[in-house]
Amino acid sequence: MTKLIMILAAILSTSPRSVAAFASGRSAASIRRSFSSSIASSALSAALSGNLVSVDDCLAAFGDDNVKFIDGSWHLAADRDGRSDYEAGPRISGAKFFDIDDISTKGEANPKGLPHMMPPKNIFAAAMDALDVSNENHLVVYGTEGCMFTARCFYTIRGMGHDADKVHLMQGSLAEWIDKKGSIDTDPVKAISAADLDLSAEAKYQAKDATSMVDMQTVLDVVNAEDSADSIVVDARGAARFKAEAPEPRDGMRGGHMPGSSNVPFADLLDPDDPTKFKSADELKAAFEKGGVDISTDKEIICSCGSGVTACTVAMALEECGRDPSKTVIYDGSWAEWGSDQTTPIVS
Repeated sequence: MTKLIMILAAILSTSPRSVAAFASGRSAASIRRSFSSSIASSALSAALSGNLVSVDDCLAAFGDDNVKFIDGSWHLAADRDGRSDYEAGPRISGAKFFDIDDISTKGEANPKGLPHMMPPKNIFAAAMDALDVSNENHLVVYGTEGCMFTARCFYTIRGMGHDADKVHLMQGSLAEWIDKKGSIDTDPVKAISAADLDLSAEAKYQAKDATSMVDMQTVLDVVNAEDSADSIVVDARGAARFKAEAPEPRDGMRGGHMPGSSNVPFADLLDPDDPTKFKSADELKAAFEKGGVDISTDKEIICSCGSGVTACTVAMALEECGRDPSKTVIYDGSWAEWGSDQTTPIVS
């Protein structure tokens, strides 16, 4: 019902323009064509509302020139590669691929060699230009079947300055899109690469320095302040890793967790039958309650995980529970940084 109201509002908003066009001497036929086009475009854009959008919503929006689909697939397992899957196809027709590992901070600017850190704004802007994305576009981030990590792509795009009302995460995978007869491309293509970006050209896309991210010193200050801290840390790793009962997947990484942190495993927030979908708001609230997290706390919530990917899942779930996103941040380095630094305190 809410989406229907939004679509009707969008349609009604086109009427004054059509009246003005008539008054300026345009033919009735021209007005009808313009009005019909305006209605169609407004209805398509209005189908996308909120962070999480269904496959049906996306199908309704498909075909609007202002809506762009972004494959944000990333996999921890070595036998899956989002870039290779995208390039080989199938993919949503016209979709582009955003590689969180490639469009990131690397080299001298990342002396610890941490994976998929938020990119410098010039690289992000150049990437958006290469993807033919403008600041005005609605972007729908989606993943391939079984991909449970697309929230990182969503938060990268939003954190680099794209309008929060214009970034959406598709609930359901490419497989569901295909099952529902969504349009696909199957010819092999090459995804953009950071190495090929022209950083000397003036960017059309207007990016910002990364927001909603914190560094290790900020988290260390919170941990050292203990109960007097104005922030709390929520760890998205599995319970066994949090308790140091299972090894970390990266070599040389200590096991355990930050003192005072709470554990809400990211997998508990996703649909067990389809991890490309979040659970209902009531189920998400129950998961946070089980983890001892007060989602309504006035304290800032710092989301952490293994390397800054599934921390975004926790941040998304908090928003779906109604929490103000300005009071939630992501520890970009997460355990990849904290666990490999021999000076940081841990509980194991």
